[in-house]
Amino acid sequence: MRPPFSNSFYEGQYDDEFLDDFDSVDFQNKKELAAIVFEDMLSKEHGNVVAPDTTGVDFFFLMDFITWNMHFDFALIEQDFLKNCRAKLDEFQHVAWYGDSSFRTHRPLDAMQGSVMRLIYNGAKIGDDYCLELIKNLYKVYHKKEYNQLKRFRKITPEEIFSLTETEYTDSSYPAIGRVMGMCPFMGIELHENCSFVYKLLNKKREEYLAQEDEETEYEMFEDGLFDECTEQVDQWISEQAKKNLPYNRHNVKYWDTFDFVGKCLRQHGYVADYHQLCIENNMGLRTQFIRTLAMLKSWKPKREFTFEEVQFYTNIYDLSSALTDVADSFDYEAGYLIGEDIDEMNLDEALFNPASMTVNVRNKKPEKKPATNVAPVSKGNVSAEDYLSEIAELRKKLNEKEQENKYLREQYRNAKHSSEETEGLVRKYEAERDELIALREYAYNSEHEEDVVEENKLPEIKEAIADKKIVIIGGHVNWQNKLKQMFPEWLFVHPDAYKTVNSGMLEGKDRVYFFTDYINHISYKKFVAVVREKNIPFGYIGSRNIDNVVSQIYQEMVK
Repeated sequence: MRPPFSNSFYEGQYDDEFLDDFDSVDFQNKKELAAIVFEDMLSKEHGNVVAPDTTGVDFFFLMDFITWNMHFDFALIEQDFLKNCRAKLDEFQHVAWYGDSSFRTHRPLDAMQGSVMRLIYNGAKIGDDYCLELIKNLYKVYHKKEYNQLKRFRKITPEEIFSLTETEYTDSSYPAIGRVMGMCPFMGIELHENCSFVYKLLNKKREEYLAQEDEETEYEMFEDGLFDECTEQVDQWISEQAKKNLPYNRHNVKYWDTFDFVGKCLRQHGYVADYHQLCIENNMGLRTQFIRTLAMLKSWKPKREFTFEEVQFYTNIYDLSSALTDVADSFDYEAGYLIGEDIDEMNLDEALFNPASMTVNVRNKKPEKKPATNVAPVSKGNVSAEDYLSEIAELRKKLNEKEQENKYLREQYRNAKHSSEETEGLVRKYEAERDELIALREYAYNSEHEEDVVEENKLPEIKEAIADKKIVIIGGHVNWQNKLKQMFPEWLFVHPDAYKTVNSGMLEGKDRVYFFTDYINHISYKKFVAVVREKNIPFGYIGSRNIDNVVSQIYQEMVK
């Protein structure tokens, strides 16, 4: 079977003069353009030619088809569309999906209008009479100048497309090129076979655009251990606040003061004062919001120390951003269901409502689907094999559906990863606290009992047994540390006051860490114990100033 358009090729078809014709196009990178043209040329030379994939053209067609004036008239447009095509929404929805995160990169109204426009465009692509007439009418009314120029063509070349989309103010843009190429089949205009390289170009640009969009909308994840660190700090602040025995209305004063201002602003817009709190989907209470906010602040400015008052102030901003994005997500899901997007299989399985169990089932029978037309109608030469084109269209439709499914799964994974991070952090925190409680319990038990007298003749043997152990002593007076250091020069002795921040590398590969409880402040202890937990290093506590007893304790715990 021969390919669906002519395989003829002549010398000089893609020479420098040919490339110079496209100086008005905004890609400007002639090396990139030449590579795509060369690839297309080789495909034709070797007969490896199939009908071009229109996905890139369709993507850019929809990007800017809705003009400013159309935006204001869109309520009228979509109501008329829904009145005529409501029963076909599911069919149009599954024709093609072109890949975008519009609700994450556009305001909800623009994103919703874009979703409806895609349905209209898909309906026209499969030959729905109403959609065809509607999209031609919209093009004629809202892109009048371009329409009047394009309607004169019966066949159009790439050079003519680029010339047509250039304006006195701007070079040709990808959305303008996509719009013209997308309208040609609706207006009965044949695309020259050289347009095949333009389809490849726009497909490539679509992939680059979506890759950039994925990068820009990727979740900002907290560094490992940061959530735990912030949990410790917030709990310390809350504990210190509770010790002051203030009345409840004097707790978190900065937060509630800022909260009142937010409520005042919401009331000025006619909303209840706590509207943003109603919109947060994953509100786990003020303590958790403080922790999340502090983690964000430390991610934003890692070298800066934040006060509790600052965290309280910024928490209101964090809450507002959470509410804004949660509203957009909710609107995205609900609007999608209303215009025919599939409901998650899990939601269907768990739903109590079953329309099939109704006595009167009024659901409409789905119309028979027509094959999707994600195939560009460029000049086909002598070929008229509809089954060849239909097979390509069906394969591309399946590929498109898989791409959409993969994007959905990636989104679900990102959401799950984002949501589970805090849970994992809490699990690590409680496990670490359990180890700490065990060590404290042993220390308390030993403190309540009289210290055993160490026999002097056994001390040399004990010292020798633990001399090669990789021990870290944190805390203790300098003189006390120096005495131990003379006995065990290979051990690491840390004076907390010398470390504003903790270098976790100093604890790497150590056998055990000991905290001298009588000579270490609470803040320093919290900093060091957080690193010990993160590195999963065994630790214990020392409370005796008697060097011999300290040596004996370490021997008992490390050797015996």
